[in-house]
Amino acid sequence: MINPLYKLWLVLRSTLFWILFLPGILFCATLASFAFYAPLWIRIGIVRLWIAYSLISLRITCGLKYSVEGMENIPEDGFIVMSKHSSTWETIAIQKFFSPMVWVVKRELTWIPFFGWALKSMNAIALDRGTGRKAINQLIRESRKHMDEGRILMLFPEGTRVLPMQSKPFKLGGAIVAQRTGYAVLPVAHNAGEFWPRHSWIKWPGTIRVVIGPPIDPEGKKAEAIITEVGDWITRECDVISDKMQLKRIGVLPAADVE
Repeated sequence: MINPLYKLWLVLRSTLFWILFLPGILFCATLASFAFYAPLWIRIGIVRLWIAYSLISLRITCGLKYSVEGMENIPEDGFIVMSKHSSTWETIAIQKFFSPMVWVVKRELTWIPFFGWALKSMNAIALDRGTGRKAINQLIRESRKHMDEGRILMLFPEGTRVLPMQSKPFKLGGAIVAQRTGYAVLPVAHNAGEFWPRHSWIKWPGTIRVVIGPPIDPEGKKAEAIITEVGDWITRECDVISDKMQLKRIGVLPAADVE
């Protein structure tokens, strides 16, 4: 049982974070929108400014830090990042580890004023998922173009944020891109959802663990085999790095399951 005063303290700290975070995202999204025709390095610089500001704000207000393992696994050439998706945190922080990055997003996100315009400014691949084969062909075509130019493709194969201890099937899109383009997949596991859970106002203090896995070579593999390898690695690693005490605090694990 969480002490009510401690929970109030967490709520106040998280509120302060939002007070700092929301104007920051509006300011940087506006800058990125107006920089639509500026050189790519300027647009990337604006995004990196927003990332640094957001992570520092999170650390100061909520006491939420992070550690990264496996940086030596990052290839020098273009590649595809497939990450666990359990929190808002990774949509901010993951761009700090991989640059220059291009995102695959739902087309509807690009309609949001300023935020959506900033996504367009960063050349995000906006897909209408209801168009089936047409969307896959667009994904392959645009992904190949960006990676040939040295960009890093970013996907969340689960498609949506998933609560800790839950899972969703990994979608085939990114694996099809890897199969068709020959670019390697870099799997990323983390436990951010245990500290910044989906739909939670509270951001819990602690250290998020991020693990970057070895590249998965798609050569000679079918898309189904690629995504199975990615999903197995991420699921296994997420279980290894999971903070059982934190799962207890957020009510995912009963106290009896925590040693």
